[in-house]
Amino acid sequence: MAKIALALIMMTIMISGCEEKYNYNGCHEPIMISQKELRTAYPKVQAGKEIGKAAKIYNYKNGEVLLINERNKGIHIVDNRLKGKVKKGDHFINIPGNVDMAVKDGYLYADSFSDLVVLDIRNISDIKVVSRKEGVFELDMRQAIRDDETKNKCYMSDMDLTDKFIIGYEE
Repeated sequence: MAKIALALIMMTIMISGCEEKYNYNGCHEPIMISQKELRTAYPKVQAGKEIGKAAKIYNYKNGEVLLINERNKGIHIVDNRLKGKVKKGDHFINIPGNVDMAVKDGYLYADSFSDLVVLDIRNISDIKVVSRKEGVFELDMRQAIRDDETKNKCYMSDMDLTDKFIIGYEE
């Protein structure tokens, strides 16, 4: 009997140690942002961070600078002149809802859900936000829903996404 009690206590401790956050139906809890906050607070140029799941890579300045998109999160800026093993970008441009980018004449054009943001990257040590044009692309407020959430049919019918976007998940 003591062994069974000990096993139950150990299982309880192991299960409670899980840090992932789920809602009532076993899906991850989404992190939401309003359209207003998205448009006033982002894009944000931040210190470099670890590159997660890289998507598109753009070669800028003849390979001296790499722009690495992390889908729905933003763009890592990497000074590639040392051509070393890249684990972390020199800067990160936090652009929720970003999946695509282009560069012309030193300006970075990137999407943020339905908006087009333009940044001056001629000096990668001093990146500046130039403009944001709202409603340029077709709006898909569900584009950042994780694949595993979609397969499990999480948040497909019971979520109110009026004026809100999913920009990540509690882990």
